[in-house]
Amino acid sequence: MTAIVVRSQWHTMLAGLCAKQQRMEKMGYQLWTSPITGYRRTGTRLAELRSLLGSGITAHAILEPLQSCPVDASAVEMAGLLGQRDFHVAGVQFSQEGPVVGIVSKESLKTGVVRDYVKPITADLLVSDSTPLPAVLSVLKDRQYTFVLIGTEVRGIVTRADLNKPPVRVYLFGLVSLLEMHLTFWITAAYEQESWCQCLKPKRLEAANKLLEDRRAHNHEAGLLDCVQFCDKGNLIMAVEDLREKLHLGSKTSARGMLARAEHLRNVLSHSQQDLAQGTSWMEMITLVEWIETVLGFSDALVEDQAKTLATQCHDGLWASA
Repeated sequence: MTAIVVRSQWHTMLAGLCAKQQRMEKMGYQLWTSPITGYRRTGTRLAELRSLLGSGITAHAILEPLQSCPVDASAVEMAGLLGQRDFHVAGVQFSQEGPVVGIVSKESLKTGVVRDYVKPITADLLVSDSTPLPAVLSVLKDRQYTFVLIGTEVRGIVTRADLNKPPVRVYLFGLVSLLEMHLTFWITAAYEQESWCQCLKPKRLEAANKLLEDRRAHNHEAGLLDCVQFCDKGNLIMAVEDLREKLHLGSKTSARGMLARAEHLRNVLSHSQQDLAQGTSWMEMITLVEWIETVLGFSDALVEDQAKTLATQCHDGLWASA
């Protein structure tokens, strides 16, 4: 019985959203689905973002050439050189033109020659240079670096520090921005006639209204919800129990923590801070990225279902050119 009631409430929510979309059509405000045809607008899906950036940005885009030690070089000398460059690991080669035959760590190099400390490069330490960025992130979640195969040879390395590079930042900013857009979408669905305003503290609502006035003064088309802070949007979502469950956000405590970290990441990206993991750890940051992608996946599926429902109700005579 409970499941039936929740399902009924959910369909009522979506029906309300359809009505809202129709009211907003003249404003050109609705980004997600056409309120008439149910057409899902290009560029609003997680799959599209991942295809454009996640898969388009590969390990090759952020790797560094792997520096190698001669196999017969002095271990002490090589340890000093690696320390000067702040390298923790290096490849090992028999000759300058030869393939990388193993690796050594700076800490292991003591006395004797490099060959005394060589370790093999196992499969779990390797990725292809064509590996998509999300997969590279998953690999670096549990270790500091991974070696990169270019063709059949180990020629590159990607470390967690390389995740600070612009290609990664572009993907992460797109991901967090898409998350905020999804939050805005579902708040619109869950609250009738901006009733969410009653849930905000007066000062927060006042700030949102002021920002809205400023934007409209500069001829920027926006709604009041667009001017609400990220953390407030998270709290509004948390207040709708069945919505939190449908989006698989987890417990309230966990979800609030993740949304706070997402906002922190957004701010770090916006201000071009040098270290994206500042105030946290790379493992926690990559876990956050995986959580965001999971939430967006469930949200996308719900939006698609709504779009299909609207599409079955549309029978106009327009033809699409693409």
